[in-house]
Amino acid sequence: MGETVELYSLGDVDRSGKVRWTAAELGLTIEEQKVGYGAHRKPPYLDLNPYGQVPTARFRGEVLIESTAICQVLADAISAPKLRIDPGEAGRNAYLYWIAIFTETMEGRLVECAVSKAGILGPEYFDLHQRTLRRKLRVVASQLPDEGWLCGERFTLADICAGYNLRLAVQAGLMESAPAYLGRLRDRPAAIESRIFASMKAQS
Repeated sequence: MGETVELYSLGDVDRSGKVRWTAAELGLTIEEQKVGYGAHRKPPYLDLNPYGQVPTARFRGEVLIESTAICQVLADAISAPKLRIDPGEAGRNAYLYWIAIFTETMEGRLVECAVSKAGILGPEYFDLHQRTLRRKLRVVASQLPDEGWLCGERFTLADICAGYNLRLAVQAGLMESAPAYLGRLRDRPAAIESRIFASMKAQS
């Protein structure tokens, strides 16, 4: 059995899915603690994550917050399989570009749109972001690889970030169809284990 990551999450479809997927790719064991909705904004959870956000993780005795940062810490800690592209390696610029596109340009607004569609936020959130997101997603779709992964033949953390965001885009109705690239991501055993795409089972 590999090392363990203690993960605090709300459910299968929140950003904790990125952490579960990363851990599964790296052979790490997840011990998951479900946080009830609303409890993430109260003690004792606030003692772990003062921002009141999910997920939070413990790994090697350290409390980690922010899903992408958690994933990067895990990827840095495990050398094989290698999910990161280090400085000086081929594909490094593409790796940084794609992580930034999905986690900085897309993710926050996509989450708001998805939560708006679910009725947790008002429809004005979807209305506010949808036009800009559709335009940017068309650019992203035109750049996705016909074969392989974002940075070439090696699957990386950039692909995990892409998968989470593309799932949100498809489920929120912001993409006309699911890219073939997303299908390849959904078929990965670690993605299946992580349940990150479980809510898409009824979709093509």
